[in-house]
Amino acid sequence: MVYNKNVNKNQFPNCSRGEIMKRIAIIDLGSNSIRFIIIEVESNGAYKLIYQEKKSIRLAEGMSPSSRLLSEEAQMRALRCLAVYAGIIKVQQVDKVLAVATAAVRNALNGASFLRRVHLSTGIPMTIISGQKEASLGVSGVLHTIDASDFLLFDLGGASVEISLIRNKKRLHSVSIPVGAVTLTEKFHSEDTVTKEQAEEIGKYISRLLDKISWFPAEPIPVIGVGGTIRNLAKIDQRASVYPLHKLHNYQLPSKNLFAIVDMLCGKTRDERLKISGLSTERADIIIAGSLAVREIVKRARAPYLIISGCGLREGLFFHYYDSLYRQEPKGEKNMLLDSVRNYQRTLAPHDTLHTQYVTLMALSLFDQWAKRHQLPQRLRHVLAAAGYLHDVGTLINYYSHARHSAYMVANAHIFGWTHREQLMAALVCAFHHGYSGKMMKSFPHTCLLTEEDVRQVKILSLFLALAEALDENREHCITRLICADRKKAMDLRIYTSSDNFDVPAHAVNHLLKDFEKSFGIPLLIQWFPGTKGRNEILEKAKRLCAADAAVPESVHS
Repeated sequence: MVYNKNVNKNQFPNCSRGEIMKRIAIIDLGSNSIRFIIIEVESNGAYKLIYQEKKSIRLAEGMSPSSRLLSEEAQMRALRCLAVYAGIIKVQQVDKVLAVATAAVRNALNGASFLRRVHLSTGIPMTIISGQKEASLGVSGVLHTIDASDFLLFDLGGASVEISLIRNKKRLHSVSIPVGAVTLTEKFHSEDTVTKEQAEEIGKYISRLLDKISWFPAEPIPVIGVGGTIRNLAKIDQRASVYPLHKLHNYQLPSKNLFAIVDMLCGKTRDERLKISGLSTERADIIIAGSLAVREIVKRARAPYLIISGCGLREGLFFHYYDSLYRQEPKGEKNMLLDSVRNYQRTLAPHDTLHTQYVTLMALSLFDQWAKRHQLPQRLRHVLAAAGYLHDVGTLINYYSHARHSAYMVANAHIFGWTHREQLMAALVCAFHHGYSGKMMKSFPHTCLLTEEDVRQVKILSLFLALAEALDENREHCITRLICADRKKAMDLRIYTSSDNFDVPAHAVNHLLKDFEKSFGIPLLIQWFPGTKGRNEILEKAKRLCAADAAVPESVHS
């Protein structure tokens, strides 16, 4: 079974080869699992995940330090799985296959011969990567998807753990230690019941390995974890707390919760662990050793919580390819959140992007000019911008109640660069872009994650978006300028329009006046200046942003 190297051009009769979307398959052959994804890159450069699969094949199982051989049984498990993936690659007409093998194959004496078997039987070209390369790709996957600057990153696999120190978003040091959840389990026989003495022995063994890392920070540092063990620990914590958001990426698992979970796992037999909500049945036998390794790293870093990353090596492979595929012009420091929001927006069916850009610019202008009055953190400006770009996406489901649909889509969207709390706040701002609704707030399932202060801030942000939306109620884009003033007893707003008739926006704005006075304690006074001549700078900027978003990136390889 051989993967398809070329896209069928007849499937896209109106497109030249350079305009055809690309499909990239990524395979991470690990020591415990094979992970497989397909990402589609559209003609405008937008990318989205269209397929993912994971299979536990225990490739490192039975590979002792003395023999260092992949067993025939383990090889056959991997080959059967890869044959299935080769079939999917062919059916999905994948353009590019990026396939790598990590610690188990890297450490095995018969690793190279195994990969030749893979290529002969499936057609999948697979490369063995070094521990340093594995760490580098993992760092890239995290830096592209979590907005953090200084942290310790570790990726715990079946047969190795990669640890990296990042400062100012740059990888300073990395090390690959040849122990993982599978190999530790086999070394200490921790598949079933684990005594207190065994747990201490495993912990001390990990601690001695960490002692050898000369650059391990002495001061407390945030920790980001990647890998199946880490995700399972987070799932257990989320299920125990009835966490309402079904999202692991960027989840913050408090260290005290983590340590309690590890103690709880150590006190149960394998059969008892199988009943724990959130724990994968495929991982019940190796979770003890893996979780003890996680605990030692977090304790050593003195981190208050463990940040979970759902992105790592596979995403690092993708972004390494994607960043080289499209020429990246220097634009100063990139904004991960807004770049990800725009990418998500471009993957959706076309809608009135000029309106959303125009409304977002007006909402941000209100935020900026009334900054002294609302005194919200500057970070919330990005949350408002994200909500502005996405507030109408719910029309893809149904125009009726589209604000509610938008809120659901934003709360569940695969967008990088914000915390869970910020994502939910943006979703609520979208929900209230026609005005605040206490009924909708009560029905929103995630409000338990927000504080009273968060809700107050949401109300203010949604007011700015609702006012901007009302000003373009008729989609005429006639507002040319907004001038805000803040007096002791009133908030003043001067609205300049290119049209002599402003009845529609004036009517739409009126129902927001009570909400403004309730939120700020003073009235909002509006003056209209119709028939204003001159440039409409808001509209011109909105058009420039729309054109930039719609532009097809220049391919380095074209």
